[in-house]
Amino acid sequence: MTYSIGKFSKIVGLSEHTLRFYEKEGLIKVNRDDNNVRIYTDENKLWIESLLHLKNTGMSLKDMKQFAMWGHVGDETMEARLTLLKNHRKKVVEDFEKLRQSLEHLDNKINFYENELGDCFSTN
Repeated sequence: MTYSIGKFSKIVGLSEHTLRFYEKEGLIKVNRDDNNVRIYTDENKLWIESLLHLKNTGMSLKDMKQFAMWGHVGDETMEARLTLLKNHRKKVVEDFEKLRQSLEHLDNKINFYENELGDCFSTN
């Protein structure tokens, strides 16, 4: 199935401006019709969803561009893409652990203040 930029924008939840930016940056390849109008496909949708997951894990625009470029080149770049993803995953796991520790600290602070406030109210 094919989509205009307006329809595709609504489907993937990105603005038309962002879709044009992604195309300009080489993150996505978009076909055009005889009138040079962008035509998006279900394949573009899957690719955008993948890019958004990478973005949501904190992958840099530079690495996303590299990953996309290698993807457009073809199978001979699979090893490089795998290495990039493994390195990024390592960083995500490290960030996740830091966040988990900070969440634990936050929970401890909340418990402390809840206990202190509870003691104040119970002595009155």
